[in-house]
Amino acid sequence: PEQNWGFPPYNWGEMHRDGCLWWKRRLRHMDQYFHAYRIDHVLGFFRMWEIPQRGGGGKYNPSSGLREAGLKNLRAIQTASSMLICGEDLGNVPDEVPPVLLELGICGLRIQRWCDGQTWKYPYLCVGASSCHDCSPCRLWWNEEWGGAEGWYNYFVGKGQCPGGPPDWISQKIVKMHCEGTSLLTINPIQDYVDMWQKLRSPDPKQDMINRPGHTDGCWTWRCHLRIDDLLKEDNFNGFIHKMMGETKRGVVY
Repeated sequence: PEQNWGFPPYNWGEMHRDGCLWWKRRLRHMDQYFHAYRIDHVLGFFRMWEIPQRGGGGKYNPSSGLREAGLKNLRAIQTASSMLICGEDLGNVPDEVPPVLLELGICGLRIQRWCDGQTWKYPYLCVGASSCHDCSPCRLWWNEEWGGAEGWYNYFVGKGQCPGGPPDWISQKIVKMHCEGTSLLTINPIQDYVDMWQKLRSPDPKQDMINRPGHTDGCWTWRCHLRIDDLLKEDNFNGFIHKMMGETKRGVVY
């Protein structure tokens, strides 16, 4: 079904009249505090789905020249700061998008279950993630999409019968694969980290969802069942993560 979020579309022609000053002022301010930022739906810098105010009859704007539009719009904001840009490029993305992101040095995003999952073959200019806010954490995915979980197990483990649960060693393997992967960054949700330790898991993985796209009830209300102060006291858990990060060279300053 057609999504109508009620947002006015960007008037790129008007914004470029002053060199996209609206964007640049905000990015220069953000540059004081952050090293990187994420553009949600980076496809919107190439084209937008526009719906008349009366509703219905949506169309893409522009309908052609996507490469030129993406280069012009992204270059305008890229030069405003020294922050690394990650463009969320999931879903049905036109062929013009990946080459433009690569040309501009903008990272894409890889969610393991939505691609071939071979983290050791991810492009360097991307952010690898075990899951994200718009999908189920890995433990819930394992329980809700058994076919996908079984396929993952057969391909990446391949020994014996696919276990239910999954056991904590499966969660550990998923996170470690991302840390060992070839992506510039790996950013995994805290739910997937906590699930690596059996005694720290939440009672019900269904309560670990952040957002269910297309639904409104129960979205964006998630709170971690553990306090950070309590997690800091879990020496074995923290030692395990510290060792993993050290062995995979994640978090190392060169």
